[in-house]
Amino acid sequence: MRGAGQGAGYDRSALADQGGDARVSVALRQARRSGLEVLRAARADGYAIAAFNAVNLDTAQAVVQAAEAQRAPVILQFSQNAARHGGLAPLAALGLSLKADAGVPVILHFDHAETPEIAVQALRSGFEGVMLEGDDPALLRPLAALAHAGGGYLEAEYEVVEKGERRGERHCPARLGHFAQESHCDLLAVDLGSAHKHEQKDAQLDFARLDALAQATPLPLVLHGASSVPEAQLAQAARQGIAKVNLATDLTLAFTGAVRTALGGGDTDPRAYLGAGRRAMQARAEAYIALLGGAGRA
Repeated sequence: MRGAGQGAGYDRSALADQGGDARVSVALRQARRSGLEVLRAARADGYAIAAFNAVNLDTAQAVVQAAEAQRAPVILQFSQNAARHGGLAPLAALGLSLKADAGVPVILHFDHAETPEIAVQALRSGFEGVMLEGDDPALLRPLAALAHAGGGYLEAEYEVVEKGERRGERHCPARLGHFAQESHCDLLAVDLGSAHKHEQKDAQLDFARLDALAQATPLPLVLHGASSVPEAQLAQAARQGIAKVNLATDLTLAFTGAVRTALGGGDTDPRAYLGAGRRAMQARAEAYIALLGGAGRA
């Protein structure tokens, strides 16, 4: 497994400070249903929660408005790349504000934290869930403890889904349950054949492998790179154990395409062209929510 090598350069002291538990947002304790409870229910009932990546106010509003229109729980995600662009603290404040005002459950998630330090910062900024790249249980366990202390959850990367230069090997499905126990994680990201940042829907999911993984653990399984997957296969994956489906590229294409069209028509007011992008992204998000079985579940 990759963990030992990846963890060598991390500052483990950032995870040792469990006295920081009180700094994890107390708002998480006051939620009607925790994000983990929502995800467990999805796994048990054979549907998936759509997890949409946002980068700013308009894209985040598109996610929440889509969920409200479909009366569905939703995961609003910001990645470490988004935090590099807009800052982690401002994005956390934005997400928490939208979550507080939403008429449906909104789970605020930090996607693809590259180090434990960033993951800790995200949890202490109010993110309910966090995904850490890497599979070293020694790094995952204290991070899970911090997340659990605040009523949150940890998503572990059991396998790498192709992302730029990042590649990984598939592990034996039978080891999944042991890894979950050893890492204390709550969600497991697995590789079924999808790819990040892939604009064509030509990936073919390995459903025999999904069955084996789903039989190995009752934990919610996570599919990354879902924009690369044909829609019928996404719906099937939700029925067979995938409880969280990460979507970014397809929604970004919808947003950007609408902005380009508005600019081509002569709009120069940012409210006009950003609004067009928001509406287009919302429409795509609503379609995915319905496809994955989440509509009406709020």
